[in-house]
This record gives sequence, C-alpha cells and structure tokens, in this order.
Amino acid sequence: MKYISKISTLIALLLITLSFTACDSEQECAIYTDATDGAAFINASLANITVSPVDPTFTVDIVRANAGGELSGTVALTAMVDDEPLSGCTVSGYTFAAGENMTKITVNVSPLEIGKELNVTLTLDNTNEPISGSNTVSVTVNKDYNWVSLGTGTFADVLAFTEKPYNVEIQKADGFDRYRVMKPYEQGLKNDDGEWGNAVAATSCDYIEFWIKDGIIYYNKFFIGINYDGNASNAIYAHHPSDFAGISLVNNKQLDDKTFQLAPYYYIEALQGGFDYTGEGGSILITLP
Repeated sequence: MKYISKISTLIALLLITLSFTACDSEQECAIYTDATDGAAFINASLANITVSPVDPTFTVDIVRANAGGELSGTVALTAMVDDEPLSGCTVSGYTFAAGENMTKITVNVSPLEIGKELNVTLTLDNTNEPISGSNTVSVTVNKDYNWVSLGTGTFADVLAFTEKPYNVEIQKADGFDRYRVMKPYEQGLKNDDGEWGNAVAATSCDYIEFWIKDGIIYYNKFFIGINYDGNASNAIYAHHPSDFAGISLVNNKQLDDKTFQLAPYYYIEALQGGFDYTGEGGSILITLP
C-alpha cells in the first residue's frame, strides 16, 4: 500500500489550540482554524502516485479541527482514463474516533491497466462544511510495471568514466519495451575511472529507466553521481534533450537488437549550463544480455 501522509508534527498543537499548519514539500501549505466537526482534505490536489501491481492501493489523510465525539462518513470517487470512466475502483469510508483529529481513507485502483494514467477525484460527504482545507481532492495515479531481470548487460558513460563498459543488471517491464539499468554508475565511480576525485558524490541514481516511442529512446533525468567542482549544489543530471527547446532527439536511438545509445544533455541547474552530448555519438551505450 502506498501511504500519502500530509500531516506535520504540528498536529500536537492542534489538540491544544484547534488550529494547525500542515506543510508538504510537494504541496502548498494550508492553515486550519476550523472549529467545527467538518472533515477536510489538507490540499485540493496531491502529487502523482505510483502504486504496486501487487497491492494497487494508497491512503489519503483526512483531518478535522474539533476532536470531539466519533465522526464517520463516506467518500465519493470518480476515476477517469483518457476522459472515459473506469469502473471498479473503490474508496473506503472514514471514521474519526472520539478525540482524534486525523484519519485515513484507502483507495483501491485494481482495474487500472499498467501503462495507463488514472485521474481520481475524491469528495467527502460533509454535512458540516470545513472552514479550512478542501472538500475534494484530485490525484493522478499510475500502476507500476512488473520488472523482470534479463541478466547481466553492460553500461558505459564516456563523461562519467572511461569508455570501458561495466557489467550491470538489466531489467525489462513484462510485456513492454521498457528497460531499467540497475545501479549504472556505482562501480565506475567507485573506481573513479573518470578522475573526478572529490567531485564523486556519495550516491548516484539507483537505475536508469528508458523506453522507445516512435523510434526515439526516452528517459527521465537521472543523477550521474558527480558534483561539478565538488560542490553538492552543482549536481550533474543527465537530461533527455526533449527537456530543452531546439535540441535534436534523434541520437537517442536503438543501434541494433541489443544496443541502445543515449545522447543526453548533462545539466547543472545551479550554473544553468553543462555538457552537451546530444550529438551523433551520444555518450551512453547500453547492451542487453
């Protein structure tokens, strides 16, 4: 189960003053001064959620300012995929025990297909409208892929270390042309083949996930484990060229049945620049087992 917590440690203050501030790093803070029994979601929207295919559920916090007697209610759910309703998704009701300011509801999205994006809206059945917070919340949900290990392949990044390829585990999403290269930088940076010295960070990305669409390889940005000039504020991330305007994507491509070329732009956000490897040769080569 994916647990989405939106309550800060200031919940203790709520018990005394009937007001509190809840703040999440991914969401806008909300201030609560509600003196009624009305339940509320902390925000009107949540960050995107990815659920496990084995346990395709997640929870959402509900709060109230007046921790009086027991309070129960129901929640309405709408679920849409590509502007079409998806039936079979469910949401539990809620119950606050006497003296309790926070409870949870559980949403089950079992009917969601892997590779699809689900838009969920939840609405409380409030008879007492809360003064603060929201009576509804929306969230986008994806179901994770089933990852299967293909065995040992190779990985090379000519910016991070030498052209020598390193052995790495390669995983594939079952039924999809989607791959993960596991811990791609770990061994090369440990050996410091690129002679980066103290610029090598303590960690790097756990995996690079890439997929093919219309002949182009796509991937989300990933940390290569190097801080330019040894400053942690100058972390070097590999970006797909589609993250920038006017840069060709075509060199992110499959070279043969087992070989994939990535041609990223290595971007240092603090410096607003970096290393352009989006040309023909790219910088990263991945081979499947």
